[in-house]
Amino acid sequence: MPAITLKNVPDSLYNLIKKSASQNYRSINSEIIYHLNKTLGYKPIDSEALLKRINKLQEEMVLPKLNDEMLELAKNEGRL
Repeated sequence: MPAITLKNVPDSLYNLIKKSASQNYRSINSEIIYHLNKTLGYKPIDSEALLKRINKLQEEMVLPKLNDEMLELAKNEGRL
């Protein structure tokens, strides 16, 4: 695994990390990895919830039904 060195960490931030690590029974390194992962880590998508949200938004949208005339106008728009 790659290693990262942090430089110029302010004392106040270091003390917060150290205190948090102690409270969570983790090393300082593990605490930093935990918080980085929590902030930047992969968050799986709940596909069912996403589809429900999409369906709800579609139901709320008021769009005209497309017909041949509207499609023809859209295709010809901007043409000479």
